[in-house]
Amino acid sequence: MDNLQIGTYGWQYESWMGGFYPEDIPVDWQLDYYSNAYRVLLVPEQAWLSWKEDDFEEILEAVEGEFGFYFEVIDDFDSTKEAQLTKIIGVFSEVAKGLVMFSEKENLDTSYCDLPVTLISKSQVLPGWQWQAQDVICSGEPCGVVFELTTQPKEQTALLKSFVGGFPDGYEGAPLFVKGNDIDMTQVYNLKTIGEFLGY
Repeated sequence: MDNLQIGTYGWQYESWMGGFYPEDIPVDWQLDYYSNAYRVLLVPEQAWLSWKEDDFEEILEAVEGEFGFYFEVIDDFDSTKEAQLTKIIGVFSEVAKGLVMFSEKENLDTSYCDLPVTLISKSQVLPGWQWQAQDVICSGEPCGVVFELTTQPKEQTALLKSFVGGFPDGYEGAPLFVKGNDIDMTQVYNLKTIGEFLGY
């Protein structure tokens, strides 16, 4: 894995049709297409909670090769989430990489279901690594989330340098996810290109 992997929050957006995705691509092929361009994905909580066991293999087959799934957790980790995630990990194995928890609760664990946690919070931090961007602190397992992307290459470069520059000594391979209601894939591509140019 490279020092940096760019990915998005979810992969199904109407605005991506005819731009990032070909206009006539079937919904079932979208994840295949996404995984050819990007190698990490932050799966929305409502998506992975709704997956049936029949879906697991189909989703895995769409992302052949080196790929990493990260799972959004909102607020806290309850028994329903634990049961579903345990099933997913049983099938996904090595491609299930971590949890990204959006929470302001205190005393959260640093791992659930043996997956490391990255906490995204305005008020709480997990022990270890920390990175602050756009009014939130990312802490715990190195993994970044940004909620908007500037169109300015210099600002995108500064963002990437700040993120990668804060990795613990000897650490390699952290994802940076773009999250938003309507993600501009042109800017995500630009961010990825800048990261490659910088040697990340």
